[in-house]
Amino acid sequence: MQDIKFKAEKSTIGMLTGALGLYMTAAMWFEFNEALGFYLGPSLGVIIGTIVFLIYQSNKNVKEFSLGGNYDTSERTAGVEQADGRVYQTDGHIEPGRNAVGYIAIIYVIIIILSELTWSNLII
Repeated sequence: MQDIKFKAEKSTIGMLTGALGLYMTAAMWFEFNEALGFYLGPSLGVIIGTIVFLIYQSNKNVKEFSLGGNYDTSERTAGVEQADGRVYQTDGHIEPGRNAVGYIAIIYVIIIILSELTWSNLII
């Protein structure tokens, strides 16, 4: 039972972090396009914005997936070496329950609300 809760917490935190990243990317992208449209005109702004976004996304993917040949983003995942020398990943069970999902969700919601109130205006 503890193992299921541990994996559910890990998945929920990952989904919340992904949703926050998506929101922040969309909000900043919207502001960037608006500024480009103001200075360069709407058509040229969209073209330049799209090119910049594609370059940024390409560089981001290269950094994420090729950093040392390892894509291990979970601090709770441990690499275990078998007797034949092969390494496989397993949950490390380091302090299960350390990351309170509710607390993280509240912080993320506060970040989104403050962003909406101060600069973003993406949702509200």
